[in-house]
Amino acid sequence: MADGRSRPPFYLRIRLWVQFAAAFLVNALFLYDLRFVCVPVLNCWACPAAAFACPMGALQSGVAQMRGALLLPFYVLGSIFAVSAVLGRSMCGFLCPFGLVQDLMGKLRRRAASMPRAMGYLKYVLLIVLGIVLPYLTFVPWFCEFCPQGALEGGIFQPLLDPSLRQWIGGWWYLKIGILVAFLVASIFVRRPFCHSFCALGALFSLCNRVSLLRMHYVKEDCTDCMWCVRACPAGIDPRTDLEGMNCIKCMECAKCPFGAIHVTNALSRSSCATRAAEDDTP
Repeated sequence: MADGRSRPPFYLRIRLWVQFAAAFLVNALFLYDLRFVCVPVLNCWACPAAAFACPMGALQSGVAQMRGALLLPFYVLGSIFAVSAVLGRSMCGFLCPFGLVQDLMGKLRRRAASMPRAMGYLKYVLLIVLGIVLPYLTFVPWFCEFCPQGALEGGIFQPLLDPSLRQWIGGWWYLKIGILVAFLVASIFVRRPFCHSFCALGALFSLCNRVSLLRMHYVKEDCTDCMWCVRACPAGIDPRTDLEGMNCIKCMECAKCPFGAIHVTNALSRSSCATRAAEDDTP
C-alpha cells in the first residue's frame, strides 16, 4: 500500500502539456523570428516554421568556421552549459520536440524494452565525430545530415511547401527519411532510443546532469523495490541505480513514486541534508 502522501506537484502532472507547448513555441515563426538565438532543444532550423536556431547546427557551423578563424563557438557552448548547469538534462524530458514524438510513439505499446546502458556512450562518439571532427575537417554539419528531427521538420515540410525543391530529392533525402522512420518505429518498442544513444545534444547536456542545480534524490529506505519507477521511466533507465546519470533525462516521472522514494530537489538542499545527516551520525 502506498504511504498516502498527497498528489504529485502540479508541474509533474503537466509534463505532456509542457512538451506540446514547447514544440509549438519553438516553431512559431508566424509570431516571432528569433533564429539568431539558440533554443536549448533539438529543433531543426530548416523547418519552415522554426523560430529559433538549433544549437547543434550552430555548434557545427561554429566548429567549421573555427578552422579558419581559430575561434571556439563560445556563445553556443556557453548557452548550452549555462542551461544544463541549472537544469541538467531536463530540457530533454520537458522541452525537446523530438523527445515528445518518441514519447507519443511509445504510447502505442504498453510495454517497451530499454536500450542497454552501455549504448548510451554512443552519443558521445557521435558528438565528437559527427558534431566536431568531421565539421572541422569538411565544413559540413554532418550530425544535421543524419538528424531525424531535421528529416521530420525540414526534410518533409520544405518540399511540401516549396515544390521547386522536389527536383533535388535524391538518395540522400531517402536515407534521411529512412533514418527518421527507423527511429519512429524503434520508439514503439524501445523507450526513447534516439535520446538514449544517438543524440549529440543530449550528450552535451548530460555532462552537467549530476552537478546541476536541479537534482533528483533517491531515498533507499523508502523504496519497496516494486519497480514502479522502472516501468514509468520514459528513458528506459532504472532510477534506483542510474538517477541523474548520463541517460537520465530528468523528466521527473519517477518522482511520482507512490511510496515517496524519489524526490525533486536542488543542490543546496541536498548539501544541507547531507550535512545534517553527518551531524546526526557524529557521536
